[in-house]
Amino acid sequence: MNRKELLQKAGMAVAVSGILSTLSAEDHDHSSAMPTAGKSKYAKAMMAAIHCQLSAEVCLSHCLTELGKGEKAMAACAASTREVISLCDSFVKLASQNSSFTKKLANLCIEVCEACAKECDKHANHHAVCKECRDSCLACVKELKKV
Repeated sequence: MNRKELLQKAGMAVAVSGILSTLSAEDHDHSSAMPTAGKSKYAKAMMAAIHCQLSAEVCLSHCLTELGKGEKAMAACAASTREVISLCDSFVKLASQNSSFTKKLANLCIEVCEACAKECDKHANHHAVCKECRDSCLACVKELKKV
């Protein structure tokens, strides 16, 4: 297994672990005052953002590998995925708290995800991870527009 595969598998493991803990938390209710992802009005948007963040992590890893090989065309893709990772993570954190700033952050996240999808689209025909990142960004945008 090379470094790229290791990073991709590690990223997938972290994401799956987070999703499983979220799902198991739905079955274990401490009180009605503590909403879980399954009961939150933002549940679908949060799950889309988590998937988007994971896809961006994998894409970023791929971009860094390609940049290391001298493929400078991947620099903008790497930059856009870093922004998506940060914004999707922040959105999930605020939405899970039912923050009054969730809607504002969702709008910014939409803008960043659309920009990343546009950048990843440039590489989607040559790199499957860029296609996956683009598709997950667009799916995230669709859910965030419902917030």
